[in-house]
Amino acid sequence: MFGGFRLLLAILVALSHVNIRIAGLNPGVIAVVCFYLISGYVMTGLIRKHYDSVGTVKFFYLDRAIRLFPQYLVIVAITLCWFYVSGTKNNFLQHVPSLGDLLNNLVVVPLNYFMFNQSDQFTLIPPAWSLGAEIQFYILIPWLLMFRLRVASFVIAGAVYLAAAWGVLNTDTFGYRLLPGILVYFLLGSFLFDVMQQKRQPDSLQTNGSLKIIACVVLAVIAIAIVLSRTQHLHLLYNKETLIGMAFGVSCVVLLGKFRQTKMDNFLGDLSYGVFLNHFLIQWVLVGVPTELSTLALYVICSLILSALTQLIFEKPVLHLRQKFRHST
Repeated sequence: MFGGFRLLLAILVALSHVNIRIAGLNPGVIAVVCFYLISGYVMTGLIRKHYDSVGTVKFFYLDRAIRLFPQYLVIVAITLCWFYVSGTKNNFLQHVPSLGDLLNNLVVVPLNYFMFNQSDQFTLIPPAWSLGAEIQFYILIPWLLMFRLRVASFVIAGAVYLAAAWGVLNTDTFGYRLLPGILVYFLLGSFLFDVMQQKRQPDSLQTNGSLKIIACVVLAVIAIAIVLSRTQHLHLLYNKETLIGMAFGVSCVVLLGKFRQTKMDNFLGDLSYGVFLNHFLIQWVLVGVPTELSTLALYVICSLILSALTQLIFEKPVLHLRQKFRHST
């Protein structure tokens, strides 16, 4: 039952991109870490149920493409048209795009490497760098599960994350942006799925088990935070947010994972992806960077409305293809 939670996370990302901070922390970073945890949890369940053999992996990839690209390509197209018509330039749309720029935005994955290829100089959907990271996780996760490589991958990713948190590697790049470090978030969610889906137990035992999982992760995060604080590394960019994201995300995934999906929850979850994609477009075309509560409310409401429209018109008509793949495997 993650739909409402995912919508909350998407709104937090949108708010972070209009300079909203909570106790000096960037809520968008915390939200992205939670998104990665949920993705690891949900993708593991999807593969376990429908795509658990080598022959079905191609259908998993098609399933994910049908989920990601209809709304994405629509927002890309609208933003590109607006850019050419208005002639407006900003930090993410600095020049007339080259063919390479357009390919980066269509393929998505290169956007994740903006710190090396300068793709952020022309990015039609600025948060899509994280979508590029997620696509790379989709490519890897079926093989990590089928060939039992999760533990080794988690250890390696954990080492990369800790090296980034310590400042040995660039903290922002390897602790928050690129897959070698952030794979730890995805796989944490993946492990949680298998733990949570063990044989049903009496409610009291199930509750105790959930609390133990949360306690273990929270204590591990606190221990890392204490070490980083005493060695003057906790202040490095996004260390606080990623640690909070892990503790908060695991707690929410464990607690919400025990509830069944509802139609309302599915509806809210459907809205979340569009909000994640379209909020910069809403800023650029309609409201700018909101500075007043009324404008901020308008910003969120317009994003929700556009999300509902793109989901209904462009994504919903192809959802049956995903179901077809799942029933045929």
